[in-house]
Amino acid sequence: MGDNTQLETLVLDAMRLAERAHRTREQGPHHRKAPDGEDRPAYFIHLAEVAWMLQDAGLDPETVAAGFLHDIIEDCGYSQAQLAQEIGNANVAEIVKWVSEDKLHPITGEKQSWEVRNTSYLERLKTSPGNVRSLSCADKTSNMRDMNRFLAKGHSTSAFTKQDHATQLNKFESLYNQIFKGYVPEKLAARYQAALIEFRGYGN
Repeated sequence: MGDNTQLETLVLDAMRLAERAHRTREQGPHHRKAPDGEDRPAYFIHLAEVAWMLQDAGLDPETVAAGFLHDIIEDCGYSQAQLAQEIGNANVAEIVKWVSEDKLHPITGEKQSWEVRNTSYLERLKTSPGNVRSLSCADKTSNMRDMNRFLAKGHSTSAFTKQDHATQLNKFESLYNQIFKGYVPEKLAARYQAALIEFRGYGN
């Protein structure tokens, strides 16, 4: 089997694993957050959007595969080692680990606040390689697009997230200025900026 075929198989395997893991996770099938009365599609649609943006921007197959799997550690109970074994690629698992928030304190096991997790995520990504930053950029672009769709319908930010608009805006702007700017492909940066400009406008 040639290298190109192996890499294509890796992406397809990642897609299938991601769909199954988020559909069959212990907490129940995973859906996107949405205000009351709005459709809550299967979470896989977000994973597919992220992977597509990465491929469209020219990222390598391992990063595209990680795009499908980027929330499997954080939301589906996988460890980095378990993911590496199941997908058969340690590089993919390492990329996913980079972008996975630590919801529990590594020593006490207690739940960490959104503020602590967000700060830790930002600081960690300051030392991350470019493909990890690209994955994070695609992920946050997809999240902002979802938020913008609800805000355009007149919903408040608090209807689908625990943080207010100003707090979310500060997070997204910090990520762009400190993590993405100058490090991710122009196509990804442009999509992020477009979503950010729209999101910023809903705070006026």
